Amino acid sequence: MLKKKTKFILILLAAFLIVSTVSFATDEGIMPISETAEEKTIEPRDNETPNETQTAEQSEIHNGDLYLFDNDIVMDQLVDGNVFIFGNNVKVTGKVNGSLYVCANNLTFDKDSYILQSIYACANTIKFDGIAYYDLYASCRQLDMSSDSFVQRDLRVVADTLNFSSGVGRNAFVYVNTFNFMKESDAIVYGDLTYTASRELELSQELVQGNISYKPDMENEQNSVSEVILDKAIELCSSLLYVAIVFVLAILLAPKFMEKASTYITPATSAKSFGIGILATIMAVVISLVLLFSVIGIPVSFAIIALLVLLLSIATAVTSICITYRLKEKFAYSKDCLTYLTLAGVVIVIWVLKLIPYVGGVVSFVIKMIGLGIIVSYLLQKNKSNKEVKEAVKKETPKKETVKKEKKEKAPKKEDKK
Repeated sequence: MLKKKTKFILILLAAFLIVSTVSFATDEGIMPISETAEEKTIEPRDNETPNETQTAEQSEIHNGDLYLFDNDIVMDQLVDGNVFIFGNNVKVTGKVNGSLYVCANNLTFDKDSYILQSIYACANTIKFDGIAYYDLYASCRQLDMSSDSFVQRDLRVVADTLNFSSGVGRNAFVYVNTFNFMKESDAIVYGDLTYTASRELELSQELVQGNISYKPDMENEQNSVSEVILDKAIELCSSLLYVAIVFVLAILLAPKFMEKASTYITPATSAKSFGIGILATIMAVVISLVLLFSVIGIPVSFAIIALLVLLLSIATAVTSICITYRLKEKFAYSKDCLTYLTLAGVVIVIWVLKLIPYVGGVVSFVIKMIGLGIIVSYLLQKNKSNKEVKEAVKKETPKKETVKKEKKEKAPKKEDKK
């Protein structure tokens, strides 16, 4: 359950990175995120206010959104806008008059750093000593929040370990395996605390001023057999329905692909499609990252990523359809009902293989890459055939000068008429 929530936060972070391309540097008209706790005006521990940015020289302020991509990054600027960071080792020491979006391996917030709006962080380890004047969203393996840090509004964390010595102005939502609430420090939650962990904590009213809601780690709970069967049945039905929709769309929109579907699943073509799928994924990611550095190319970059996600979402269905038509050709049956049953059987077999620990992830990756390679190969062949048809039409179509010359030659001369 916790792993699924981690994946959900990662997807949510990616969605924020795609959608948020404008600067939000105003605090007017903000709706409260939580309805269970009242808004409290809490002074940060170091008595630092956003107005201190006005003391810096105007030349040191970066106006607009800032994009940083590198292995080692130190964000020490004053930014009047949003900041997007993608790197290995990232350290934030500056001040942001907007939101901060970070994807890194090791992420560190200096005690002098503050973010006027929300922080969206996805990393392996996060050391947070700064100030977030809105919310902190974090998905990581380990999050360390020192007594120098502070979150003005809500804290939302999905992690393996949380070492908490910070302060939260409103509510805290924590989903972890190990929750270390440092009681000896200045740790405090002014609103409600909702957390999932391997063990329940004993917290007084002084540490958490609102309500405390503890939910045991769902992975440690033994669900009933009927609940497990029901969840798996719903998941399988969803997979069958999704493949059926892709199958119908392929018949209607790409009938030529359905005619050649069986040719894409041979030992040689499958290996070729797998390589093409990996190459297409790498190229799409590299091109999108390059385009992000140019202002004009940012929309194109997001469009490429969106297209890649779309193709990967239907890749498994495409592979299932090609396997079905390969089996149909091998066993030489022509009834449509047998085709549908074969497709359902292929989908069920792939779904079962994905459930196998360790092996399932490899199987899913291989099938997706083969499906993506098949789609790319089909599109390239279709484009090539269209060009060949156009060239053939041009060759067969006589030029105007040739037609005029032939007409003159065929026309009877005056001597012949006499």
